[in-house]
Amino acid sequence: MLFVRIRPGDRLSYNRWGIPEPRPGLRHIVSPRRLDLVLMPLVGFDDAGNRIGMGKGYYDRTFAFRRRQCSRPTLIGLAHECQQVAEGLTPAVWDVALDALVTARRYHTVKQRLPAPKAL
Repeated sequence: MLFVRIRPGDRLSYNRWGIPEPRPGLRHIVSPRRLDLVLMPLVGFDDAGNRIGMGKGYYDRTFAFRRRQCSRPTLIGLAHECQQVAEGLTPAVWDVALDALVTARRYHTVKQRLPAPKAL
């Protein structure tokens, strides 16, 4: 996953899903470590800051450095209340927890994250 700086007036191209993105010649790649805030889509979440994505692991691989006591960038999941998994989720060793969750009804800061399970 790449993060790219764009400026007003930069031309965008539509990708195969119809989403506008920077043209290849305009790529000014920004390291994920330099970001302050990332708004993350999700499929499901729990109050402990665990999330279910689309299953490809892009966010977990990109922000794996956050598992080593790094607090930047702040990771905020965007969801609907109906996406909450009430019984909670069991994180895998590679999962990167969120710092907060936002729904139409609330902003929930994750106060204490449980450490990810150790690899066997």
